[in-house]
Amino acid sequence: MAVDVSVQLTYVATWREISDGLKMQMRHSPVGRWCHRILWGLCAILGVATAANVMTKGVDAAGVGVWKILLIAYLSLVAFRWLMALALLGYARHLGEHRVTVDDSGIRTATERHTNDTAWRFYGRYVEGRRVFVLLTPDVWGTGVMVLPKRGLGAPQDSEPLRELLARHLAAA
Repeated sequence: MAVDVSVQLTYVATWREISDGLKMQMRHSPVGRWCHRILWGLCAILGVATAANVMTKGVDAAGVGVWKILLIAYLSLVAFRWLMALALLGYARHLGEHRVTVDDSGIRTATERHTNDTAWRFYGRYVEGRRVFVLLTPDVWGTGVMVLPKRGLGAPQDSEPLRELLARHLAAA
């Protein structure tokens, strides 16, 4: 017989935790993986083409415009997730302190401005990172994401009951 376990998390979201959650979302959703590969592939092709042009015709052959495009392409790979995390941080800070209860019935989130009950069937899988647990919806886009920071747990040993609850109700990604 399973014991009814309840895990409490209390936290104010940070940019780092949201950024980690978005990175995990991209790595563990089919569309996220493909988008990531396509962007890196385009950057690699642009880089190789620029290097070949420079090696055959000299540094001056690749005009300033080419160097700008190459720099923008590489920076956009990194900055896009950071900017999304910054935008989501604004929303999370607007909500205030998060008080999350995870138990066998689902996930209850209460903030200063919002209360939400989510059944386990909404999420299909979870990923554990160094700082966070990330719950993902089973859709191809992986659009539904919940980031649960480990620092929000009352004590470090509370991560084991949370891990057990997640494993019982969700598949590991």
